[in-house]
Amino acid sequence: MKFDSIVIGGGMAGLSAALRLAEAGQKTLLMASGQSALHFSSGSVDLLESEGDPRTALPAFMAANPEHPYSKVGLAHIAASLDDLQRHCAAQGLPLFRQERNHQRLTPIGTLKATWISPDTCACVTDAPAPDAILLATLEGFRDFHPELAAANLATHARFAHCRILTGEIRLPQLAEFSRNPHEFRSADIARLFDKQGNGQHDLLTDLAREISRMVQESGEPRCRHLVLPACLSLGLVGPRLAELELRTGCIIKEVATMPPSLIGMRMQEALKRRFMALGGTFLTSERVLGARYDGDRVIGVHSQNGDDQLFEADNFVLASGSFFSRGLESRLRGIREPIFNADVLSLPERDAWAGRRLFDHHPFMGFGVKTDDKLRVLRGGKPLANLYGAGSVLAHYDPIKEGSGSGVAVATGWQAAGHILSSAQ
Repeated sequence: MKFDSIVIGGGMAGLSAALRLAEAGQKTLLMASGQSALHFSSGSVDLLESEGDPRTALPAFMAANPEHPYSKVGLAHIAASLDDLQRHCAAQGLPLFRQERNHQRLTPIGTLKATWISPDTCACVTDAPAPDAILLATLEGFRDFHPELAAANLATHARFAHCRILTGEIRLPQLAEFSRNPHEFRSADIARLFDKQGNGQHDLLTDLAREISRMVQESGEPRCRHLVLPACLSLGLVGPRLAELELRTGCIIKEVATMPPSLIGMRMQEALKRRFMALGGTFLTSERVLGARYDGDRVIGVHSQNGDDQLFEADNFVLASGSFFSRGLESRLRGIREPIFNADVLSLPERDAWAGRRLFDHHPFMGFGVKTDDKLRVLRGGKPLANLYGAGSVLAHYDPIKEGSGSGVAVATGWQAAGHILSSAQ
């Protein structure tokens, strides 16, 4: 099988690269090993932890960190990559929200996390004044969102000092089937039921709207018109469903990502996957790449767990296989390794130095990863492979947690790796 480009990894970095390549007319294959980190993601895109507009902080940050992936991408390309992400998501009915500064996304435990872009259905703190009252609600029996905990944490923020934070529980008899096995009572199960029953069967949405109205009335604050629900109302695009609920209840309804699996992150992946395939791309899932063949400094093909006799060939490749979580990097007793290409990696020789002594310390292993040159070409034996580019969390020299840059780096490097491939093909 011969392609113009092959992208290894179905997360944010891989999809960003694949979308740009496919849109430019390249015959593109994306090989995904299964669930990506987006299934455990909030769906928001962090650019950089910063007060105000993170774009104004980027030049100084990049100057202080010349090996950082952002420094290899450049300011103009970072901005263009994020604009493209918004455009592709909008084309699939998933509009994304951003301001001229970082906004604050509500987490499942009621803390506020600074981020740059979020799906517009997410509960976020923006420049608008906080409402006089807000109601955090869950579904009876649902264990992955606890309104009381979220309310207690949210109440500690000065922004909500004058806001009455209420909690409630929605009772839907249709969910009783899950009570036989509470371990299966997860957001995806509830979403499947809503998706199924919203298709010509009993209108579960009508019952939900009735329950929301009852809960607001019984809250003691009947004028409360701001409601936050756990993200569990649809596996697909939830915007129309929330809009219908708002019309029936008169409330402004937003959702908060739950503990994994996160439907908001899953929707983002599915929207980008649909967009890639609509542009003519080929998407293979459960296709873990295990090794490669070379001709000098060029990769000529890769093979998967289905056998090294089936070679996937291409002119160019993007390595976006993720970090330790996605097995893009492997931890060994004497160090770490990149398992597909045996690429050069940044590590420390002493394992005791890999992690801080306390949970919330800085952990050096977060910056471990594959080394690249200034064009994001992967290094092997100290030299760049001419047609293999790295993108996303497999890369070295950045700490997504400490910097608040995880998805931003993934989008920017995936997009830029594709740009280098397109330039080389001209």
